[in-house]
Amino acid sequence: MSSRYEKSSILLTSNLPFARWGEVSGEATIASAMIDRIVHHADIIAPKGSSYRIKYTTIESLPSVAADREANSTT
Repeated sequence: MSSRYEKSSILLTSNLPFARWGEVSGEATIASAMIDRIVHHADIIAPKGSSYRIKYTTIESLPSVAADREANSTT
């Protein structure tokens, strides 16, 4: 990230909110520094609604499937 910061465009996708990035990287300080650089000049697009892929999956054991279906049952 630091080598591309303010020099070139970056397209980044994630299924995790920023608050959970420290869990993935193993270091909250590193995750915080990355997020700071990413959002400095960013356009953040957060889609709303249910996932098309999850809607039609048959894999019930995925945590995201249960969460998505639970969210849709309350709307």
